[in-house]
Amino acid sequence: MIEDQVQDRARLLAEDIDRELARILAVGEVLALSESLTSDDLASFHDYATKVRDLLGTNVLLRDLASQQLVNTRVPWGNPLPRNPIFDADRAAISTRLPKFSNLLTGAVARTRLLIVVVPVIRNDEVKYLLSLTISLERLQSIFTPDRLPPGWIAGLIDRTGTIIARSKSGDELVGTKLPDEVWTKVRDVPEGVQHIANIDRFMSLQSYQRSEYSGWLVGVSVPDALVNSAPQRTLTLFAAGGLLLFLLGLAVALALARGLAMPITQLAAAARALGLGRPLSAVYPGVAEIRAVDEALRDTADLIGRRTADLRDSETRLRRVVEGAPFPAIVHAEDGEIIHVNRAWLDASGYSRAEIPTMSDWSSRAFHDNAGPSSNFDRLHALDRPLEEGEHAVVTSEGLERAWAFRSAPIGRDGGGRRLVVTMAVDLTERKDAEARLRLLMGEVDHRAKNALAVVQSIVILSRAESPADFAEVVQGRVAAIARAHTLLANTRWSGADLTTMIRQELEAHTTPGRMDISGVPVTIVATSAQAMSIVLHELTINAAKHGSLSKATGRVAVAFEVDQRNGTLVLNWEENGGPTVNTPKRRGFGTLIIERTIRNQLGGEEDRQWDPAGLRFRMVLPAHHFMTSGIVSAAPMPRPANDEPTRPSSGVRVLLVEDEALTALAMAHAVEEAGYQVLGPVGRAQDAIDMAQTTRPDVAVLDFNLLGQTSLPIARVLASMGVPFLFCTGYDSLNGVDPDLRDVTVLTKPVSPADLTTAISTLLTVEAGGVTSLR
Repeated sequence: MIEDQVQDRARLLAEDIDRELARILAVGEVLALSESLTSDDLASFHDYATKVRDLLGTNVLLRDLASQQLVNTRVPWGNPLPRNPIFDADRAAISTRLPKFSNLLTGAVARTRLLIVVVPVIRNDEVKYLLSLTISLERLQSIFTPDRLPPGWIAGLIDRTGTIIARSKSGDELVGTKLPDEVWTKVRDVPEGVQHIANIDRFMSLQSYQRSEYSGWLVGVSVPDALVNSAPQRTLTLFAAGGLLLFLLGLAVALALARGLAMPITQLAAAARALGLGRPLSAVYPGVAEIRAVDEALRDTADLIGRRTADLRDSETRLRRVVEGAPFPAIVHAEDGEIIHVNRAWLDASGYSRAEIPTMSDWSSRAFHDNAGPSSNFDRLHALDRPLEEGEHAVVTSEGLERAWAFRSAPIGRDGGGRRLVVTMAVDLTERKDAEARLRLLMGEVDHRAKNALAVVQSIVILSRAESPADFAEVVQGRVAAIARAHTLLANTRWSGADLTTMIRQELEAHTTPGRMDISGVPVTIVATSAQAMSIVLHELTINAAKHGSLSKATGRVAVAFEVDQRNGTLVLNWEENGGPTVNTPKRRGFGTLIIERTIRNQLGGEEDRQWDPAGLRFRMVLPAHHFMTSGIVSAAPMPRPANDEPTRPSSGVRVLLVEDEALTALAMAHAVEEAGYQVLGPVGRAQDAIDMAQTTRPDVAVLDFNLLGQTSLPIARVLASMGVPFLFCTGYDSLNGVDPDLRDVTVLTKPVSPADLTTAISTLLTVEAGGVTSLR
């Protein structure tokens, strides 16, 4: 019956639409799993999505949850992008976390009518992005061309609002228009069977509708009454006119007719068998109209099957290209375990050949211990109709190496044999996990070193001796500063060691001028584990020279020479002082002497010897070979000290703005500045508070910590520079050259800083003309 034909045609067209939508949806779900999206590398994702666009002819769009476009393959990367309105499909995708198809809408960039599928990109169990792929109206229209329908029949595609998406008749004119309310009211709920109602052209017709399973759109087929009624009426007229003649001739021609039908019916049977086998149809005797009609129907069916087969083959080819070109491992497999396709990334990452893994069972037996890998649940995947995470698993490569892969699977319909298909994608997490392990190890090492440094500082505080609190503070501060200088040298060489020449020069320059020292020796690097102990020894020698030895007089000098003893591989260092006061053998050992002796003999396992020559101290130290290297790692040169070693006392009323977020450090700095005769503004620990204070009470000079509670003090520096106020940085960073090129000439004091160095630097800044202050952009 014609009603059955109309229903069948609507069902077949709906299947064609769903096949096209399934292809685009599969591409979107593969894109949503790309590594560039996982790492938020949107520039790389744009390149990848552009390749997909060129391959499949579908535009790719990435938006945030506020519908701001982040990537659009219609325009080059880096171009400004608009914000889309939030579509109903967006809201549905966010709330259900499932892909959703839109109704007909207008693009924000192309400004043309289009359809999209919205795929939610899920990270950490939350929707992070909205990925959209356009659906070609031309491709949908090609499914509804008149040549795919019997003459006079009309078919169309309608979205969920009653708007025409495609139509076999007058498609260019009617796409984008809505069905009349009286028609839409009758068809929007997809009535069962065939209806006899007026179509959009106002002609009464037989109509059947079928809903797309993926999108919810309606496929409608309409046959005007004129075509439905013409065949029966013509048959009735012929019967009435020729009935008598047929009756008279019936008996005469019955035998001849039977003989005439036998051959074409046999030919029809052969044609039907050829159609079932996919072979070309043989010719059929054309003499009988009914036989000819059946033959034409068979040939129409063969053409339809051929077009659908070609479309399916084309869709599968495009899907295969997407899977093959994916930068991450991807594999397509059927519910019976056969691997349909595996991409190059999968084979390269695992090391197995395609011949080694024809089935998922073969893959599991090779790649997983005891077959303990992911097992895709086809029933659940196809019931939920969305991607599912399958967890992390240890994959054994063909070389026997173990890699950490995270798997995700998604249903992609059925193949030609009706088998359900699933695509499984993987991300190799091995490098990331190794990096995390290295980071944890590094954090543990940093924690270990920090605790060791704190323990040494604690010991210095406990063991240091002085006759007054001020002297005690000076002694402790000097020893802590020596440790800090050693740590700075080690940081500059990534803890590979500290240059011995630099260590000696820095200790001496902290208490004298370069012209009063003589340092000579082969390139020697003190290993990281011994650098802190060596810095303490050098500091105690320098302090002794500055207070009691050659450096306590303007004419005194210190000569330090070191070499490697080729006989036993030890390092020999000689310290000689001259030009100071006459030296007498001390009656008791001081605390500094005890520190030197215990450090060299007990901690470093070396030897030390001192001679109290009247001309000056003669000190000799021998270190075993495992405490040094002769590679000569040269550390960064220390900051030059101001030329004015004895700055003048400041005039009363000089205001110093102190910006420091560490409370104890701020109090110590304020105490040192006030003791030097300056007026302190602050201290303050926040950038905006410092700016407000500077603009309310103009300072004469400022000392800025660079890192303030996680933010930099650059905004303060810019305000001070615009006011002509000189400033310096007092920070834990060794250098700010890589932070901002405009800070190249700004003085940087590295923490911890002694009160004398701090006040000397402030005094030096006050002598600089206002025009000499660095200008910051």
